[in-house]
Amino acid sequence: MDDFGRLTRIIRRRWWALVVPALVFLLSALVPAIGAPPQYAVSRTILLTNRSPMNDTGDTLAYDFPAISRSAAYQTKVAALVGADMTAAAVAAALDVRNDNRAVTFTVSGSDPTTLVPIRDAAVAVLARDGTLLWGNTSGQTTVNIADLAHQDDPQRVAIWRDQLAAAVLRGLAGALLGLLVITIRGVEGADAHAHE
Repeated sequence: MDDFGRLTRIIRRRWWALVVPALVFLLSALVPAIGAPPQYAVSRTILLTNRSPMNDTGDTLAYDFPAISRSAAYQTKVAALVGADMTAAAVAAALDVRNDNRAVTFTVSGSDPTTLVPIRDAAVAVLARDGTLLWGNTSGQTTVNIADLAHQDDPQRVAIWRDQLAAAVLRGLAGALLGLLVITIRGVEGADAHAHE
């Protein structure tokens, strides 16, 4: 209990050592968002099933596809289909694919709303065109069934401040913990120095 009281006294004297790192870490999360252009997003959800026996169900195909969508080969194919000087790196930055059983949701986000729908539709078109070739199946029927479940074509503004604020709070807490660690170490070193005198 005596150690806790001593730490409390040290913190009262050196409160700035908690506040300064917390503010620096907090601002490091918020400053990039201040000058960032607004972000927009479109999405499309499809149902994915296999037309041929491949020892894979639609569940397996949908489960594997998010990882396939992050491959450089797939992103290069999507960029080539979009054309207009689109790069695989731009596709990688904009495209996010998630699965829920046999449903696969393509979400494309970025600051230029005119490029979002073309990237999204090219991503689905590459899947429809290449089918199970994307999974490495080169024998037999490679076609997959794609059924549209939902799509949102109108680019919607993404609320980035909510995510940035959460990140800022976490960074602020990390800064305060770092400050507390420094205060604690210096307090222990100071106590040891007084003990040796």
